[in-house]
Amino acid sequence: MSTNESDGSNKKRPATTNNTITTNDTTDTSRRTKRPRTATTDTTMTTPPPSTNQPDWGDWMGSWKVHSDQIDQEAERIDRQTAAFGGETISRLKDLTVLMVGCQGVGVETAKNLILSNIGGCLVWDPRRCTPAHRGTNCYVTDADVAGGTTTTLAQASIAELKTLNPFCRVDAVSSDVTTIGDDLLLNSNVLNTQKPLAAVVITSLGLLSKADLYRINQTCRTNNIAFVVAANHGITCSLFSDFGPNHEIADATGEPTQTLAVSNVEVLDSKAKLLDISNTKPGDTVIIVTVAEAEQGMDDGDVVKLDDM
Repeated sequence: MSTNESDGSNKKRPATTNNTITTNDTTDTSRRTKRPRTATTDTTMTTPPPSTNQPDWGDWMGSWKVHSDQIDQEAERIDRQTAAFGGETISRLKDLTVLMVGCQGVGVETAKNLILSNIGGCLVWDPRRCTPAHRGTNCYVTDADVAGGTTTTLAQASIAELKTLNPFCRVDAVSSDVTTIGDDLLLNSNVLNTQKPLAAVVITSLGLLSKADLYRINQTCRTNNIAFVVAANHGITCSLFSDFGPNHEIADATGEPTQTLAVSNVEVLDSKAKLLDISNTKPGDTVIIVTVAEAEQGMDDGDVVKLDDM
């Protein structure tokens, strides 16, 4: 790209025209207007007219691919997901079913991210009628949804677009006739015909449920190994609460990959010295000391060590 600017003598350098974009721009302070920018090239540059048939969001990606030959293109997206999360996490995600309570900003954004993460199923519930104010928090609510006399709920306004996000994730809305979240819904063993029970309940709108209902849902989830999460927005602040139950196990505490270390020495002590502090041993016990080649091995008490190729 070459640019012709004023050098004080109002002379301009010649503009190059061999496949370059030339910009004529005066910097004379006595004139505040600028010449229009022009583009010259060896070939004629044409701009296609804007398309009058722009595809909807669901035409770009989503469930329509299931019945076409483009379904294989989803493999690249899954490969990227596996690289980011790891194979074990991906295998667990496909069995995850979530109930999303509330379809304002936090609710639809969380549902969207979960669906794109390739979970097994997402069920949404929000029986509130759409209002013009909801257009500021839910990007799926349209003018037709808030028109006078409409009975469209926030869940109904959101579900059509949420379904287009991922053909491999089952998505649906709880009936608008359901006025609260009962135990029959929480303890359903076949959510969305996935043959799986609920794995998590996410509350994003506190106004939909009474305090008694929140305590009851939390207790039911805790008793039945269902993760319970509250993520509520209060203007410019928010509150977060999570209860994964008494049986929750952390399989990967740090998220760090498994280390492979070279063993430099193995020594057997027939009698543990008093200076050695080893858990579950007493002076006189036989112990084995394994030394690794790395000066900083990063291991802590309780870590599991597997000896291989010895």
